[in-house]
Order: sequence, then C-alpha cells, then structure tokens
Amino acid sequence: MKALGVVALGSRMGRGARTEMAVETDPKLLAELARMVPGQALVAEPMARHTSFGLGGPADLFIEPTDPSMFRECTDYLIEAGIPVTLLGRGTNVLVRSGGIDGAVMTGARAFTELICTDAGVRAGGGVSLPRLLSFCAENGLSGLEGLSGIPGSVGGAVVTNAGSFGVSIGDSLTGVTVSEPGGTASFIPRDEMRIAYRRIGLPSKTLIEGVELALDPGEPADIRAAQQETFEKKWKTQPSGMRCAGCVFMNPAGGAAGRLIDEAGLKGLRVGGAVVSDLHANFILNDRGATSEDVEELIEVVRERVADSAGVTLELEIEIVGRR
Repeated sequence: MKALGVVALGSRMGRGARTEMAVETDPKLLAELARMVPGQALVAEPMARHTSFGLGGPADLFIEPTDPSMFRECTDYLIEAGIPVTLLGRGTNVLVRSGGIDGAVMTGARAFTELICTDAGVRAGGGVSLPRLLSFCAENGLSGLEGLSGIPGSVGGAVVTNAGSFGVSIGDSLTGVTVSEPGGTASFIPRDEMRIAYRRIGLPSKTLIEGVELALDPGEPADIRAAQQETFEKKWKTQPSGMRCAGCVFMNPAGGAAGRLIDEAGLKGLRVGGAVVSDLHANFILNDRGATSEDVEELIEVVRERVADSAGVTLELEIEIVGRR
C-alpha cells in the first residue's frame, strides 16, 4: 500500500486487501477524517470482515463513527470532497464483490444506538441490532415483533428491506422513521407517507435510517420470551446454521415460495466453486469451502435461469450486490 502519511487513520491490511487503493485519496482528506473520527476510519479495509457472507474486497475507506453528530459531520465532509459514500448496516443482507467498494463505506452501527420505551411502544436507533431490540421488548413487556426472532442485522437494515418471517414483518409495527441522505438533513417520515410492501418500504434511495418508532402491545415478559424462542426454534429446524450466508437470497414471488421453486427445479446442493445451495432450505446460498463473491454471484444467476426455465418465474433478489467486479 502506498504510504499515506496518516497513521492515526487506522490503516490496516489483511487477507484480501489490495496493494493500493483504487482511488487515490488526498492525505489532507485522511488527516481531516482522523480528526473527525479518530481511530474509526480504516484504509483498504476488507469488507469480508463486515459481512455475514464473510466475502468482499476492500473498501477504499471504511468509517464507523461513534455518535450521530460525528456521523453527519463526516458524511457531509466526504460528499463535499467528492468521495462516493456507501451506507452499510450490519452487512447481513449484502454480497460485496471481490473488487471492493469505491470511496467510503459508512456504518451507523455504533452511532445510532438509542433504545427507549415510548407511550406507543419503542424508539430504536437504526444501528441497534435486531436481537438487541427483541431482548429489550421482552424485558419491557412489549409484544408484536416476536416473528422477527432469529433475524440478524440492524433495525435500519430491517426497515429498508421490511424484514420479517412467518407472516410478521417490521413494517407491521412501524409508525415512522427518522431518515437522512448523505450531505442532507434529518427528517421524520410518518407511516402514511411510506409505501410499505413485501420486503420493501418506499423510501428514497441511499437513505440512512437514523431511528424508527414502533407501536407495540403490552404483554407478559415471560410470554414474549417464549414466543420469541418458539420462532427461533422453528428457524433452527428449517434453516441452515453454522455457515456463512446472507439469509434468503430471493424474494418470494406472488403466491409462491422461492425456496420451493428452487427445490422443485432440483437445485438443492448445486455448487459453483465454494458456493452451494443449502440442502435444508433452498433459498439459502452458503459460503462453503472458501467461496468467492464471484462464486456466489454466478450461482445466483444459474439458479435464476433454471427456475425461469422450469417454472416460468423470474426470481428477484432479496439481498443486495454491491462493489467492483
């Protein structure tokens, strides 16, 4: 890697990192980032460290501010400097290509962590993990999100994708979100101004979910914990565990189930390199035997083609694919 002259920026190299950044970064910019987010900005950071797939080449810059004002100041500065900004939650619903990501990856996992009870239910920061939110709800006797048990990732990511399972989605309880766009100001969007649909909530692209408000019902903590555990055990029996993946790869088509269509096409166990379709749940692609991002992406295309041929259905992605080829 070229000498950048700013050790305090937190540069580190590791498996999968390039020998130099694809975008030449101004040392003055690096020094300014070191001032704004001391120790929280990394150069040529492998995204494999930050995704549930365990895959992905390096981001030119990876920045993890520790409070909202720091996050906004840093994002505004990058936009003004002409550096592309990619927003990342907890990396559980994304495939990053091996070429890495241009510009800066910003994560709010440590910046937006508010978690408090309200008269209606809960206000949660976009960086809060879903497991932490569910634990908080159980502790405080708030029911309505039990069907989200076992889903990883952040609250913000869950809202963007309207995450859910077993007929329950986070959008069912959503009353409003506080959002911002890189270089813009924060604003509150009430539920009636959203387009809530299956695995989608109509928000502007490149929107950062700073916080959400959820309306929940009162309940007994023991009953809520029991319901969460029941959901978790159902998933344990029907979904693969212990291997790197990004959850369900495809959205369910209208009136059907993507996993069933993939199974009926005879694709369970289908492999491209180190990527394989799960034998337990066909809508999961697993990182097995040292997969690459290219293996996963090629397997996705093979599955889509074969399901289209066998069932006449074009599967749409539930995960997001980002980065340089």
